[in-house]
Amino acid sequence: MKLSLPLFLSLLSIGSVASTSTYLRHLSSKSRSSKSKSSSQSRGRSSKSSKSQPEWYSPSVSSVYMMTNEPINEILIFSRNDSSGKIDFVNAVRSNGSGLQLSGGTALPAPTDDPLASQDALVVAGNCLLAVNAGSNTVSSFRINSARDISLVETVDSGGEIPVSIAVNEDLVYVLNVGGVGSIAAFSLFHFNCKLTSIGDPIELSQTFDSASGPPSLPFFPASPAQIGFTPENNLLVTIKANGAQDGDGSFPS
Repeated sequence: MKLSLPLFLSLLSIGSVASTSTYLRHLSSKSRSSKSKSSSQSRGRSSKSSKSQPEWYSPSVSSVYMMTNEPINEILIFSRNDSSGKIDFVNAVRSNGSGLQLSGGTALPAPTDDPLASQDALVVAGNCLLAVNAGSNTVSSFRINSARDISLVETVDSGGEIPVSIAVNEDLVYVLNVGGVGSIAAFSLFHFNCKLTSIGDPIELSQTFDSASGPPSLPFFPASPAQIGFTPENNLLVTIKANGAQDGDGSFPS
């Protein structure tokens, strides 16, 4: 486990949401975009409760989640002092899946600083935490028990190959898979237990390739699909850097 090289960040500060997904909704709060891969909510105790703030709400207690994307993928939990900004490592929880690094082909080095070349690989959805396992084609769901503790609920098939991004809108979850021709898979999220149930069949993105042999085993990172998310009008958007740009020689198709 390499604590010095976390790859994906999810910042939890319960009560005020700054989401890893620009359009992620938490409870009744309106989401805000973040420059980092982060989601935030605040946890603690409060003598007063409301529909948007749990009884244990406290603006001074929060957590930071990071995903290692290693062959044995893990979620790293850090506690954060909101007054001083100090972060301390708490624990690591396995996702029961594996990470993966996209390809630079023959033209570019592999993207070590952003191995999935994507946004929203790790997101907070209410009291649930969702993470992709790009190397094992799965998505892991965790229950957020407290500011210092999460527990793995289940790991489900992503509905395609190489999942890299997750979008959440209340109880709907969509996963972007970039392997092969690319696909989108839909799930229903049960917030009371953080379980995921597949909805319908995956939708293919139908990317084309110049190579006669079809898509390579690893997508070409400068142009592979990068993010899935919801607009304020609840429309689903997918960013695709270039059609069919997964050619095995590491070049953009003509």
